[in-house]
Amino acid sequence: MANRPQYGVKVRLDVKCPLPDGVRLSTDVYLPDAAGPWPCVLIRTPYNNNDPVKKIPLGRAFAANGYAVAIQDVRGRYDSEGEWEPFFHEHDDGLAAQAWLAGQAFCNGNIALMGRSYEGYCVWMGAFGHHPAVKAIIPVVALPDPVVNVPWQNGSVFWSMITWAVLVHGRTNQDVGQYNWEALYKFRPLNRLDEQLGFVSKPWRAWLEHPTKDDYWQRACYMHRMAELDVPALHICGWYDDDGASTYNNFPNARRLARSRDEQYALIGPWPHATNTKTVVPGVDFGPQEVIDINGFILDWLDKQIGGRPENWGGRPRAHLFVMGSNTWHDFDDWPPPGTQATPFYLGSQGRANSLLGDGALSPQAPRGEQDSYDEYTYDPDDPTPYLYDAGTLQVGGPFDARPVERRDDVLCYTTAPLKEDMVLCGRVFAELWVSSSAEDTEFCAKLCDVHPHGLARQLCDGNLRLAVRNSLERAEPVKPGRIVQVKIDMWATSIRVYKGHCLRLEVASAAVPKLAAHTNTLETPGSATRVVVARNRVYHDAQHASCVLLPVAPGS
Repeated sequence: MANRPQYGVKVRLDVKCPLPDGVRLSTDVYLPDAAGPWPCVLIRTPYNNNDPVKKIPLGRAFAANGYAVAIQDVRGRYDSEGEWEPFFHEHDDGLAAQAWLAGQAFCNGNIALMGRSYEGYCVWMGAFGHHPAVKAIIPVVALPDPVVNVPWQNGSVFWSMITWAVLVHGRTNQDVGQYNWEALYKFRPLNRLDEQLGFVSKPWRAWLEHPTKDDYWQRACYMHRMAELDVPALHICGWYDDDGASTYNNFPNARRLARSRDEQYALIGPWPHATNTKTVVPGVDFGPQEVIDINGFILDWLDKQIGGRPENWGGRPRAHLFVMGSNTWHDFDDWPPPGTQATPFYLGSQGRANSLLGDGALSPQAPRGEQDSYDEYTYDPDDPTPYLYDAGTLQVGGPFDARPVERRDDVLCYTTAPLKEDMVLCGRVFAELWVSSSAEDTEFCAKLCDVHPHGLARQLCDGNLRLAVRNSLERAEPVKPGRIVQVKIDMWATSIRVYKGHCLRLEVASAAVPKLAAHTNTLETPGSATRVVVARNRVYHDAQHASCVLLPVAPGS
């Protein structure tokens, strides 16, 4: 039990933070009811700083434990002045907010930046060139660069961002539950989805004009700056977080590159984007240990970094991770755990890997077959491969049973033999595939599943890549129809004990609707494309084109 004095709490509502251009940001401040000054936590949000469910309880809980908490509406949202333009004001406004907070009488000169989802993006945008008072950051399920996940994920439109565009339209959150979203999954052009929903979104239309990492997006990117990071960071997300690419990239890169590389920490649970919540997917129970005292965990870490009570954190290892399957928490010196090997499992078949009823195999042995050994499927953008998710939430993906999707012929399935012993996977997953298409452009999607002895195929992680941006997200490099090229699909990460008798399965398809908008198989800009072409897509697996999935096999498996 942490040793922290407990305080009453006093509140200051709607304190105005002035910005250099004259705009004033509304800031609610929660203070310990005692003589200060105090270490401070700054949270910048587009979701209402006076939210009675998420913000007020958090502010009061942290203030009761000896921290001043400043929760600020970002520009143009709720009680803050100015015009709301997602992504493009958070760096400058964030630095101005840090300087303002450092100058307040209740601040003792030590500030931590904290926030979840878009707020976590605000944390990262304020972490570089920060005020000297900023001593630590806590990005929770943070958004990565806008071309990596939202609104563009590796060249394809992350479809649910239209849901988010509705949610944050105007000054206050809108109701997204009133629409029949499924009726819109095939609507084109995508840049007019807002009209179908009864409003005009300048940000949505601007985003869809820029499908690559051009000058428009460069100013909203931060992941390339990890070598500049000079403050400790606590990276928090879940294995089914639909913004997890941020943590999966930022933590390892900060450990490798940052000036503060030795003060990087990770907390990753079996959670969706709604951090530290009970999984509600039917048939899945990660046990009572799934939900932890996350506020206590964060406060202990803050005590070490800015609170002057390092003993409350002690000598805990760098990574606190949940291993699914065994459903247990483990502490590691790093993540991926030291000794983890990226182990290739190779694709193979007799040319009929279509669906889970096909002959696709996954093996640690590299192929020796003749040239042009491949599997082919037809991808029709008007009948795209679906992606399982809870349509009633903003969360995309989860530990669903993938078999309904795997029964389709436009899904290639490659399955290992039953494991002869347990295998622990803990780290990044990539699919390295040799592919071709009859179309001038297309998309390839990959998904990893844990297949139980009775057939259930539990989804673990997945990823995608538009063929034309296989080499760089900064520019399109079209592939001549029929030409064989290699693609590397980032499938994000997982942590699971796969038990003896289970199998692993790799799915390959060319759509994941509605996670991603269906690619039209043309070179038209995806946001404005209307012309549709049916593609014949191939995945090769001969000796010269050894397609594989790289699995993070942890030591002690």
